[in-house]
Amino acid sequence: MIVAFGNPLLDTIVTVKDTTLIQKYDLPIDGQKEVPLYLLKQLLQDVQDMETTCAAGGCAQNTLRVFQWFTGKVHEAFIIGSVGNDEKGSLVKSLMEADGVKTEYIVQNIPTGATVCLVDGSRRSLVANVGAAECFKVEQIRRTNIRSIMYDADLAYIEGFFLTNREEAARYVLDCCNTLKLMVAFNISGVYVCDMVPDTLQYFVEHCDIIFGNKREFEAVAKLMKFSTVKELIQKILKNNTYKLKKVHGNIVVITDGANPGQCHHGEGEYFEFHVMDVEQDKFKDSIGAGDAFVGGFLAGLLEKKPLDWCATLGCYTANEIIRQTGCTLPKRPPVFDLNDIH
Repeated sequence: MIVAFGNPLLDTIVTVKDTTLIQKYDLPIDGQKEVPLYLLKQLLQDVQDMETTCAAGGCAQNTLRVFQWFTGKVHEAFIIGSVGNDEKGSLVKSLMEADGVKTEYIVQNIPTGATVCLVDGSRRSLVANVGAAECFKVEQIRRTNIRSIMYDADLAYIEGFFLTNREEAARYVLDCCNTLKLMVAFNISGVYVCDMVPDTLQYFVEHCDIIFGNKREFEAVAKLMKFSTVKELIQKILKNNTYKLKKVHGNIVVITDGANPGQCHHGEGEYFEFHVMDVEQDKFKDSIGAGDAFVGGFLAGLLEKKPLDWCATLGCYTANEIIRQTGCTLPKRPPVFDLNDIH
């Protein structure tokens, strides 16, 4: 069983033909930005006459949806987070459960978090107001079924955005996982997380078993932790072995770099590169959720005890499938890989 902690969001995906809105709202290209609720509502008004698609969103939710599609729902998957007592919260819950992911949401009297993703060809800019998702407190964890779910899990996955404005609860979750000797995978998720919660981010990097991130995110973490190079950071992470994975892989660091080769570091300094799969230009839709999908495929392989090089291959495959869809929409066809055939 896999349990994930993250921001349950409702995504609105918009295809734009130019950078007018990106410039108007001062949005980063291929990046994320959190905004006040009034600005998100204003942006939604600006795109109301454009072609839009709605979907359950949030990094951890995307990863679990892809994980369940790829594995054929042979594992239980739980998403833990916080939503509002509103229609959006109910919709997110039903969308997740339709994709085979069980929800353990804490319901708040605050609007459910939402995002707008502006897509311009291969580039995308994501705007979020996480709303109720940030209202996640330690006492709420203690009062709910969350600890018993963690107790039964084989792996916990935590997105970096889960750390913002709820650092005490995030640390509590990680400490519970480590007390239970539960394997923990952490995704840095965004460069700006380093700026928002530097101390807590460093704590997670130092106390998790598996770290995912892209090249820019690892460069930001290396700078935060005062390492001269990403290589020095990786060496530090591998030495922080929590022993939960020591007999098999040791700690694992996975670095993606868009269409360029990625890297997987593990154990006592072992390392290999993996290559992403090509996609025909006319089949490419957008890159929304590609990184989340990669993690879903990688963790599917890991839970099935597949070799790490195969885990990376499976991650590349699931990412390749998602960039052929609009947003992080699951493919209608089943995956071509059968995990039982991989040794």
